[in-house]
Order: sequence, then structure tokens, then C-alpha cells
Amino acid sequence: MPLSPFPRHGSEQLLDTPIFRLRRDRASHPRTGREGQYYVLECPDWVNIVALTEHDEIVLVRQWRHGTRSMELEIPAGMVEPGEDPLAGAARELREETGYEAASLALVGHVAPNAAYQDNRCFTVLARGCKRLHETEFDPGEDLELVVLPLRELPARVAAGELRNGMVIAGLFWWLQAEGKLRW
Repeated sequence: MPLSPFPRHGSEQLLDTPIFRLRRDRASHPRTGREGQYYVLECPDWVNIVALTEHDEIVLVRQWRHGTRSMELEIPAGMVEPGEDPLAGAARELREETGYEAASLALVGHVAPNAAYQDNRCFTVLARGCKRLHETEFDPGEDLELVVLPLRELPARVAAGELRNGMVIAGLFWWLQAEGKLRW
């Protein structure tokens, strides 16, 4: 018997925050008919930016993350505003978080951050020819340190666990795939 979607019989919003909403769905198993409850985080789409300078460097940010309760080294990223194109969101987030602008932007891939209970996408944008032209414009509650790293140091930093956010690693994958640097 082929797989089928679970028919949804009802939905209830449980929590509304500035970042996500929590929804509880009632759905039935397509093979057994057994009804269950399923929880979904309704999240905005995100955008990751792999920002490369003309000097073979990658632009990173270090920031406090409440989830891991630690400082995390990451690529610039943020939420895509409602109705905003991911490329426009990437340009905005790159400028706000780092002060950099890119000579070119290209969408290189996207993933579902956690399809089990989230409904959003995370886009990866490759930003080439990045130059620092502006002061940063952090969102309230945001405090970032700019880290510009020679590309040759990136593999060792990833291997050492200095970059460990799953969406960051996915973004780096899409960049390497777009560059033809992965061998399958």
C-alpha cells in the first residue's frame, strides 16, 4: 500500500510568539484510522548567507544562542519578512548583521529545517564580492561579533566543531555543491 497523507480533522493555535506559533492538529493515520495529536511550529522562512569577500574570506558572526546557552560561530542569517523575496532578505540581513554588501547574490538551495514539526524553509544565498560599506543595524535583542575568516581555515573550524549549527552546515553544503566542490 503506498504512503498517504494523514487527513487533518482540526487545528488549534496554542501559542503565539514574535518568532513562531505553536499549533496542535488532530489527524488520522491513513492506514489504521487511529486519530492522534500532532504539534507544529509555524515559523517564518529563514535565509542563510554564505558571504565571500574578494580576498578569499568568508564573513561569519559570533553570537549568544539561548537554545544552546553558548556563543556560536555562524554564517549571517535571519528571518525572511512576510512577502519578502529570499534574495532581498539575504541582502537585508547581511547588511544589518555585518555591514557588508554583495556584488552578486544567488539562491543555491533550501531545506526544511525540521519537517517533523516545523512548516518553514531555510534558503541559502551565496553572496560574492562582499565589501563592508555600512555600520551594523542589529535587531533588538541581537548582539553579534563580526568574524572574517580566510577560506582555507574554514574546514578545520567546522571539523573542530566551532561551526555546529545544523542550518549553517546545510548552508555550507549548498555553497560547496554550487561550486562543484562535492564529489558524490
